Amino acid sequence: MVAASLQQGRRAARGAPARPVTTVKCASEVGQGVTTTRLFCDVIISDKAADSVLVTLPPHRGTARLMFDLHNRLAVPPESGLPAPTYSRNTSIVSVIGPKGEIGRAAAVSEFRTAADLYDRVAGTAPNSVKAVAPGPATAVEITIPAGVTSTGIVGARLDVLTRLGKQSYETPGRPIAIVSNVRVEYTPPR
Repeated sequence: MVAASLQQGRRAARGAPARPVTTVKCASEVGQGVTTTRLFCDVIISDKAADSVLVTLPPHRGTARLMFDLHNRLAVPPESGLPAPTYSRNTSIVSVIGPKGEIGRAAAVSEFRTAADLYDRVAGTAPNSVKAVAPGPATAVEITIPAGVTSTGIVGARLDVLTRLGKQSYETPGRPIAIVSNVRVEYTPPR
């Protein structure tokens, strides 16, 4: 099996070069991590791969493994002199879809109180600035892609948010509910 990494052209397992690079197309790019330098993409509620995160797989035989890190998409309050009392418990549910429908599901559950609960911050447009949206802790996801499938999408299904004000659920198409990073594929090249 060969692993094709989407993050910086890394070499595959066992030192073999990555075969044709898997293509990831983000409908909404969050940006690059300040610490990790990872590229973060929004996962948007949709039933179409192109409306969220579209992953094109290289030619392969048999099944392939799609792997990625799923993060809750957290709104970070501005840092000021006094910390605001902040708490949220987020549960993001995403689907991996193929041309014939859903292939698998994954969920990320995390709590946010302070910036220490974040996986990374995302670089802002001004020098030394960060965005008000950041990825929560990473949940490793692995989905087996059936033979013959050449493209998949990572799309949002639902977001549940519990705060001190109560619980809210979101299922409206077009809403970003999670973040993905470190998307990669393991596959057996064609003969």
